[in-house]
Amino acid sequence: MNIFNRLFNNNNSNNTKECPRCLGKGNVDWDDIKRLNQELKWIPGMCAYCNGKGTVENSIENNVPVDASYLVLNLEEADRKKILEGDPDAIERGKLHENSVDNFINQIAYLYFEGGLTPLQISKFFLIGNDDSDNYEKEQQDMIDYVEKVVEKRSKN
Repeated sequence: MNIFNRLFNNNNSNNTKECPRCLGKGNVDWDDIKRLNQELKWIPGMCAYCNGKGTVENSIENNVPVDASYLVLNLEEADRKKILEGDPDAIERGKLHENSVDNFINQIAYLYFEGGLTPLQISKFFLIGNDDSDNYEKEQQDMIDYVEKVVEKRSKN
């Protein structure tokens, strides 16, 4: 959190602290993503842990880990609030989503390393039925880029 926010933020009380996910910046950058080992699961942007504020309630880490990949910005506000409050059902749904993402990454790695498919072939596989979309070429390029990131990360491990 920068010095001006510390000096002039009336919400800063003994109940809040600097966000451990974004380190008080209000946004998650590639360094944060790498530090929290979420390279294939997050992209830079506003921090979902502190909702861009740079500070969080002291109790938040008791309810949800800093690196919980399921706490992202595209959640409905009600679901986000439930996760932050430690609601077991919301956290379980989040973990199921996290498992789905992990399975997707594993499928890509399998198709590339075991199946011998190229990133283009893998993108076509996952985009079957979407080839008549107006955004197909962009989606396909995004998928190819993602497959290449998965391959690069898995090759290092």
